[in-house]
Amino acid sequence: MIGKIIGNYEIMAELAQGGMGAVYRARHATLPREVVVKSILLASFPLSSQEPLKARFLREAFVQSQLDHPNIVRVYEFFTTAENYFLVMEYVAGMSLRELMRRQGAMAPEQALPLFKQALSALDYAHNFSYVDETGGRHTGIAHRDIKPGNLLLDGMARLKLTDFGIVKLAGERALTRTGFNPGTAEYMSPEQIRGEEVDARSDLYSLGVTFYEMLAGRLPFPHAETGSEYEMMRRHVELTPPPLSEVAPGLPAALAAVVMRSLEKDVNARYQSAAAFLDALHAYERRGATAPQVAAQPITAPRPQVTHSMTELLDAPAPDYATNVATETTRPRGVAPAPPPSAPATNVMPRDPGPVPPPARIPGAAPTPRRGAPVAAIVLLALLALGALGATAFYLLRPGAPVGSPPPIAAASPVAAPADDRQETALQPARAAEAQENYREAVQLYEAYLAVNPQAADAAALRTRIALLKRVQGLLTAAELELGQDDLPAAARDFTEALQLLPDSRRAREGLTQTEKKER
Repeated sequence: MIGKIIGNYEIMAELAQGGMGAVYRARHATLPREVVVKSILLASFPLSSQEPLKARFLREAFVQSQLDHPNIVRVYEFFTTAENYFLVMEYVAGMSLRELMRRQGAMAPEQALPLFKQALSALDYAHNFSYVDETGGRHTGIAHRDIKPGNLLLDGMARLKLTDFGIVKLAGERALTRTGFNPGTAEYMSPEQIRGEEVDARSDLYSLGVTFYEMLAGRLPFPHAETGSEYEMMRRHVELTPPPLSEVAPGLPAALAAVVMRSLEKDVNARYQSAAAFLDALHAYERRGATAPQVAAQPITAPRPQVTHSMTELLDAPAPDYATNVATETTRPRGVAPAPPPSAPATNVMPRDPGPVPPPARIPGAAPTPRRGAPVAAIVLLALLALGALGATAFYLLRPGAPVGSPPPIAAASPVAAPADDRQETALQPARAAEAQENYREAVQLYEAYLAVNPQAADAAALRTRIALLKRVQGLLTAAELELGQDDLPAAARDFTEALQLLPDSRRAREGLTQTEKKER
């Protein structure tokens, strides 16, 4: 398939292949866009099975092409040839949540909560979505039926995308659920799904609860049997109570453990009845944490957000030491993470620009917004406090690469011209310093904090252009560094080169390209 032209797309590389289909990275013949092309391996199935497979693939195309949410992978196109059916989707540079957990293990609540909330936001949207199916019938509500870490994708800026709606179940639909077809993954399936009963949105919440449990504990509630028996795994989900999360991860806040454990109730009526209710429980937990007594305030020594994580930071973060955190469980302040950004691309794979970040909740005891003409120091302090309140945003998928559906490449630009107002220039110095050190993630956050305080500044348009450029470069560098570590040298060279084209002075890109060339020799 490599080098073959399918429709308007040239196949560049194979990303994955499973029992039912293959996923390829492709490039549009005329547009500056990289995508993912998914196909069915029809030749692997007897003729009697091919029509149901085509129908299910067509269902995926119809349903997912109508979904428009920042935390759900988008479908661009669907077409057929004499040999196969093809689905064209966003390409997202990054990795899956499965790969992140394999590298890092258990996550601290501050890392995991922003991901929890993005996943729940995606499910809340899907579970209440009204759309038209391939026959013209209208439905409301989609159950995914295969929620697992491998289907939660993360990009270089830590934005999450839900993918693989190939086995979705429409509300009230039975036609494509044949006898013996029991979709899902045993480690994450709900009891009712295992028993072959009618499932609804609450089954997805159970599967997501299993995923949350694994993120916080570093292990599944029901680990694999020594025999590797899938039947034994399913039996445990149906018959056994999972070990309390508070026992598996001692020191994890008890209130958070209780929120997750409720999603694992065997009785569907005892679980959260909607993704919105689950999300409300997490917000309530965060509010309680935010109003708890605080540890003695630490002086601000650098313009660095307290909780925001890039993909690189998440990969480097140590596993939480719960044993030493017990004493401070009720005293650590927990900021409320921002809502997921507006639309972004992915499936397997990269998101669109997230747009402006909503204003963070005010931190108890923080200084009020400075009046016009307030001292520069007050403005800088407000920006730093606002950043401290922001939670982490998302990450991503199959393999790294260039963003999909992202805006057209931004021309290389020189640093933003200094504003005429000396006070504004002083306020921008921390952001410029972070950019000079190639800490682009921090620079973006500081520029955005400056714009939040000075939305009408004369240099606002230039700063927004610069922010978009730095986000693109950060995503490319994160992807390239991951690809270099995985010895995917052609992809690493391509992404380092594109980053250099956007920022010719980037030392990270230049050194990364040099390392790639050395490995290729």
